[in-house]
Amino acid sequence: MQELVGRLTAVDAEATETLKVIAYFDALVNGHATTEVLLRGAAILSGCAAGQTVGGKTMRVDATGTRAVAPPGEWPSRSLEDGGFVWIERTGPAHANDEMILERLAIAAGIAYERTSPAAASRRALQTIIDDQASAEARSDAAKRLHVDVRARYRIVATPDADPAVPTGRVPVVVVGTPYGPVRAMLAADSDGTADCDDARDGDKRQRQPRTGIGIPTAPASLPESWASALVALRLSSPREPVVDAAELGALLPLARVADEAPHTMPDAAALSDLVAAHPGAAALLDAIATTESLRAASVETGLHHSTVQARAGQYSDVLGFDIRSPRGKVRLSLALALYRLATSRFD
Repeated sequence: MQELVGRLTAVDAEATETLKVIAYFDALVNGHATTEVLLRGAAILSGCAAGQTVGGKTMRVDATGTRAVAPPGEWPSRSLEDGGFVWIERTGPAHANDEMILERLAIAAGIAYERTSPAAASRRALQTIIDDQASAEARSDAAKRLHVDVRARYRIVATPDADPAVPTGRVPVVVVGTPYGPVRAMLAADSDGTADCDDARDGDKRQRQPRTGIGIPTAPASLPESWASALVALRLSSPREPVVDAAELGALLPLARVADEAPHTMPDAAALSDLVAAHPGAAALLDAIATTESLRAASVETGLHHSTVQARAGQYSDVLGFDIRSPRGKVRLSLALALYRLATSRFD
């Protein structure tokens, strides 16, 4: 970075100053600077007071870098991931590097908060306790951090990070990168349940729920299994069934593992994928045919005329290569739909 700054100095003075701001905050982050040191740096670089509010606590330094009480006012600011924000108290026109100072201050302050806050420590503990690659000792330490009762059973609840977060109070929640996109993981007790689990089991409330996968109940030492099953359940969720409980999946759980490890897509799932690609509305009707008692019931659920459903059921049977109206065909269709969802669910 310093070498790049030196080369740019003779070419573009403004770009040089911008790089100096980046290098300055990078050095503070690498040195594990505290929030007060970061604010002091922003104040010195900008020549005006700077502050941060996060977790209900506010810290502010004046233009000289001295701690001071925050006055009311609307200032240029940047949000932090944990709901807080940082600001600089610029009066008059913005200076050339104000935006960059705010951006780098927000990044550095977010990292500092992540390193030190109890909430962040709980998130790291939750990520460890569901990680099947973590050592037993590390997971045991994480369980203590989360005050987990080793004699109780727990579940992991998975929801897409892209969906609005459900308020969980003091329940630990962490966003985990998965092959299917970022997914939010929440620890829930199985014995008394959380509001989310209870609502998820309530048939009337299911339709109002965001897509949710509820993991199997396990002892704390086996929570990676609950997390893995919650991910499978989430991938199997659909607009018709947004909440899926892994404990109700039965043989679908081991089947999902086999499908994930298979080198090729299974033929029924591949045929279904081609059909849905050619007829985007087919998925909803096929889902209704697979899960209702009759084509008439499927027509009521989808709002299509009964004769239309009959015609499309015959057409889709020809394309898939089996009769989706027969009892055995409905079983094959249900499995094909499950495999299709496992192969195509993304939460980016």
